[in-house]
Amino acid sequence: MKNILMIVVLACISSAALAAVPVNSTDAQKLQKIGVVSSQAGTLSDFEQMIAASAQRQGASAYHITSATVNNHVYGTAELYK
Repeated sequence: MKNILMIVVLACISSAALAAVPVNSTDAQKLQKIGVVSSQAGTLSDFEQMIAASAQRQGASAYHITSATVNNHVYGTAELYK
């Protein structure tokens, strides 16, 4: 039972370590740009979660949201970095 619990804890830590994090424009300049993504969602929070998920799927360690337009939904873009 202890081994199973340890595996679950390590899996959670590993997943968190791989998650892409938001960075500001100053920090982004220090990183290597690897791409751009766009997304749309119903709320700003959902939009940022979608950008973070896209960044993680594409192997980015960080992202910087470069535009966001809020009308009846949120649409925007972000640059991805390693």
